Amino acid sequence: MSQTQATSAGPEKKSAAPMRFSVLSRLLHVAVMVGFTGLALTGFSLKFGDQGWAQAVAWIFGGASGLGSWHRGFAVLTYGAVFIHLCWLAYYKLLLKGRLTGPGTMFPAGRDFKDLAAHLKYFFARGGEPAFGRFSYWEKLDYWAVLVGMHTMGATGLLLWFPEFFARFMPGWLINLALILHLYEAILAVAVKIVVHMFTAHLRPGVFPVEKSIFNGRASEERAS
Repeated sequence: MSQTQATSAGPEKKSAAPMRFSVLSRLLHVAVMVGFTGLALTGFSLKFGDQGWAQAVAWIFGGASGLGSWHRGFAVLTYGAVFIHLCWLAYYKLLLKGRLTGPGTMFPAGRDFKDLAAHLKYFFARGGEPAFGRFSYWEKLDYWAVLVGMHTMGATGLLLWFPEFFARFMPGWLINLALILHLYEAILAVAVKIVVHMFTAHLRPGVFPVEKSIFNGRASEERAS
């Protein structure tokens, strides 16, 4: 292009930031976000029903029976999003011949341990701030915590949803064990997601007050590479 043509065309527009998350990933994230929040709110309200705040939540959702119905509905929404994601991974791997491991994927790699060590040195002023890949080690931990933890929650939740059915071929103590595991897994999940995830994803320097890429799909060249 000649200088005259370039001048007449006006200043070049900056290219849009590269995509980091697809539309499907963003929609599934919203579904999990809504479902998980609803599960925590209704589930803890059922468990601690003698507390004033839990009774207020129960009133909003239509009493104890309403809480139970909403809790199961949120469970279907959350696990449905996880199931769709697993189906997409299978489609991506088997039909599209995509890679689920290696750089730029959510699969753990040797670099993650090096990044963790470098990050710890940075925290204690023993080195500079490390540069991470497309997905950092803490983002992978978040991802796998949901992917693995949802199966534990789903299995114990099914036992509690249909206790009469499972009691036909399982000892009763397994139902009681499922209740305990479901509760403590829920406490652990809420602690990780609300405390750890919120701070590492949204409240850390550089992205505060919110990490927008999971909502608009775009990120800087460095983070999307």
